[in-house]
Amino acid sequence: MSEQMLSIAAAFEPLLPQVSPEEIPMVIAILERVAATYYRNWAQDAENSVERDGLLACAAREDEIASFIESLESDCQARAAELHRRFPDFEARYEAIMAGRTRTDQLRIQAEGEMGGAGYMSQFAAATEGAVSARFESLACCEEANSRFLRRLIGEGIT
Repeated sequence: MSEQMLSIAAAFEPLLPQVSPEEIPMVIAILERVAATYYRNWAQDAENSVERDGLLACAAREDEIASFIESLESDCQARAAELHRRFPDFEARYEAIMAGRTRTDQLRIQAEGEMGGAGYMSQFAAATEGAVSARFESLACCEEANSRFLRRLIGEGIT
């Protein structure tokens, strides 16, 4: 993995040809869980309660997204286990993007990744119907909210 890689999308893009279209939502769910862990870790180092609470709200939205995607899988645990078996380096790829970066750079990278997640939610909405489609659209808004929070956090000099 390149030291210069500063994008979550760039880290995981090479895996996509090895993943069936049906597996992509579960890959996204796994990444949402990893992102939630990062948010909780950043919250532990927050300088104030507003920052901490905002980061924890972001983590909760990431978990909400993952839970919804998982709820659509008939056997999400088996699917996730199979993906982890085939790609045991999900967490390591994410860590490689963040390692050695300042907190501000990590938040900037995550903010960009959230917009990529919003794009996936919109794609999933377009590929589904009814309540499922509407839910994916609302989850795209969750991703965008996370990105906005991080960008404001960076822009306000709180980090």
